Amino acid sequence: MSSRRTLILLGAIAVGVVAALLLFNYVRGIEDRANNNAKRVDVFAAKAPIKRGIPGKTAVEDGSIGTSKIPQEFKPSTAIASTDEIIKKVALFDIPAGAVIIQGMFVDPAAAQVTFRARLKNPDHVAITVSVDQVRGVGGFLQPGDEVNILVFQDIDTEGAKVTAASPGELPATYVLDSIARYLYQKVQILAVGQNALQTPGEQASTTGTQASAAQAGNTGLITFNVPPQAAQLIAMAQQGGSIYLTLVAEDYQPRPLPPPAPIGSTLPGEDPAQLTPYGPAGNEE
Repeated sequence: MSSRRTLILLGAIAVGVVAALLLFNYVRGIEDRANNNAKRVDVFAAKAPIKRGIPGKTAVEDGSIGTSKIPQEFKPSTAIASTDEIIKKVALFDIPAGAVIIQGMFVDPAAAQVTFRARLKNPDHVAITVSVDQVRGVGGFLQPGDEVNILVFQDIDTEGAKVTAASPGELPATYVLDSIARYLYQKVQILAVGQNALQTPGEQASTTGTQASAAQAGNTGLITFNVPPQAAQLIAMAQQGGSIYLTLVAEDYQPRPLPPPAPIGSTLPGEDPAQLTPYGPAGNEE
């Protein structure tokens, strides 16, 4: 009896194997008919996403571009025949993984340059340039993308008619300083320093741009801001008066109302036990 059951089991297994082979051949036949037995050809395709501005040479060398096979009928007529066609070019736009590389996806670096206007991402903003010397421009250390506070100066009227002290009380009869600094705006984005502009995502610095940045390491004094039109009006007015002073802020700096300081009379902060240092009596405890 057990021998008979074994034979039945082996027969069932054999039938299953034959059925699987028949099914595999049937499915493969359907695929062949669906593709009309299409010939598959080699193309160059993106093996990984390629960012705008990436040089073709870089994409080829790091494996972002490689060969792939597709049905001949789906091969674009403008598909590149060799990576030599893109080696000295850069990606004109972001290329998704799997895309066949065709002519026009990579262009000469000069043709891929972003217009300065395109760097204004907010359609309601404008670019405005001011001129400051190295002392008023944070020693020439400002870079595109940095954010600064803009200080302006106001002369003190000895009669107290133009300036109101931040704390109650009358203005002192004499002053150590003859003007006060007030915040025009805080955390203002720098769009460009000289000819060195804030790059868009994926944009690569050209050799010319790199050389220009090195030549401008001392800061040309021309700072271009990205601001709403109303802010540009006040900045232009302050620039006309020649009283702009910039201070660089930390990345996580939080703007907050800062009232004008009271004119300094007979006592300086370093002489006041409640102040002593810019950070308070205890000093900088960071």
